[in-house]
Amino acid sequence: MSYCYGWLLRTKALQLLCIPPFKWIQRWDPFKGLIKCLQSLSRPMLVLSVATTLSDQFLCVEETPTDSSSPQEGLGLQLAPSDSTSGDVRITNEVEQSLTAEKWLLQLHEELDKQGIVLPERINDDELRRFYIAANGDFSTLLSSVKKTVRWRQTYGILSQEELEVWSNLVFWHGHDVNLRPCLIIRLGLACANLRPDDKPRFAQAVVSQVEYGVLHLVEPQNPQIIVLMDCDGLSPLRFPMQMMRSIAVLLQDHYPNCLGGLFIVRLPPVARVIIQTLTQVLKPVTRKKLRILGDDYKKVLSDYLETLPNFLGGHCNCSKCSMVGKNLSTSSEAGARAVAWQSLDIISDDTVASLGGDAHDTESDLRESCEHLLRTAIIGALMCWIFIAFIIVWYNP
Repeated sequence: MSYCYGWLLRTKALQLLCIPPFKWIQRWDPFKGLIKCLQSLSRPMLVLSVATTLSDQFLCVEETPTDSSSPQEGLGLQLAPSDSTSGDVRITNEVEQSLTAEKWLLQLHEELDKQGIVLPERINDDELRRFYIAANGDFSTLLSSVKKTVRWRQTYGILSQEELEVWSNLVFWHGHDVNLRPCLIIRLGLACANLRPDDKPRFAQAVVSQVEYGVLHLVEPQNPQIIVLMDCDGLSPLRFPMQMMRSIAVLLQDHYPNCLGGLFIVRLPPVARVIIQTLTQVLKPVTRKKLRILGDDYKKVLSDYLETLPNFLGGHCNCSKCSMVGKNLSTSSEAGARAVAWQSLDIISDDTVASLGGDAHDTESDLRESCEHLLRTAIIGALMCWIFIAFIIVWYNP
């Protein structure tokens, strides 16, 4: 067998005679015929030898024992540290981003300490984050708004739960919306129709105090926002409390940032809609987007947002609030409201009254401002009519 194999190797080696350095041998006649015959045999043998070599190498790779799995396992062991390294890098990046995101918080505390300002317990880090979002990440605006809120809380008198019971017929919490945000009901029309001018600042104070109570005790930590539903039924355009509404809007916007999830105004007189447009000018664009003035179809719209509607809005609620709330204030509740209001004057500073704008002069200015808006609207409407008539005359009589 070895002899045959050696003969085959010699036969294939004759292919070397085709190489240019050995071609001169073919010029000799004795060797010319012999070389051609041997080359005809050596060329197929060379092809077979190449194919055999390749097939043997392929079989050798396939016949390698299970040790071939060991390189894969080794590769896996080498990749595992790489994966863990990438995971560590990702975690490190997240930590760095978190530290960068909270850098403003540390800077804020340092700046407040330098100025000797102590934050009340009510303003925690979550509250500061809402201020930061409202400031759009601008540190100077954030610092100014926080300092303003700290000063405001030092002078403003938040009513207790016992004091808020006096106003429970006008301002109260009623259920949740579909996102489980508590809903604050404000019966503005009923309040303006029954309260005396000197009671309206206390009414505004009750609204702010209810918002404070809701933010502290009613909102969910995952979604710390409230819904406000303002009923304007019975509101007269000539007695629209513009100053009071503006002060409430500014107070809630400045000192309770990002706490409003939505503001719905229902049963607003058509003429008063023109007046309320001036109120929206003091609102920030983000807050303005949350305002919705609903028309006659308010029941259908509110039913898509609120779980239950109060009885006085056409709902079928049987809760204790709806059973207690009537359409008119009783004489005893009016007297009680005024008594508590005047009693609370001792604990409310002049700054609070000024922020509410609730003296008789402000009430007269509200009435005068409402009349001016109505007169301006009437004049604009008359001018538009005259322009339209003039356009028609010119069109048909060239």
